[in-house]
Amino acid sequence: MEEKSSKKTLKMDEPVSYRIMVQGRLEELWSDRLGGLKITIHTQQENCTLTELSGEVLDQSALFGVLSTLYDLRLALVSVECFDGNEDNSIPPQVNK
Repeated sequence: MEEKSSKKTLKMDEPVSYRIMVQGRLEELWSDRLGGLKITIHTQQENCTLTELSGEVLDQSALFGVLSTLYDLRLALVSVECFDGNEDNSIPPQVNK
C-alpha cells in the first residue's frame, strides 16, 4: 500500500498562502495593491521595523506582482515562505522531478 506524502505540491496556477517579511514599515492602505494580503507591523530590537504580509495569493504570477511592488517600494525582502492557511506552520514544498 502506497503512503501519501503530507507535503503540498506547489503549482504555478493555483492559490497558495504565503508569509512575506520585509524590512521597514508598510501601511495597511497598501493591502489592496498587494493582492489583499494582511499587513502586520513588528518592531524589533534596536528600532528595526519589519512588515509581515500574509494570506492567500492567487497564483505564482500574482506572487511575482507582490514581490515586484515591494521592490518598487524599495523594501528589503527578509523572507518568503509558504504556509498552510489553517495553521501557522510553514509547508516545505514538494518538488516534482
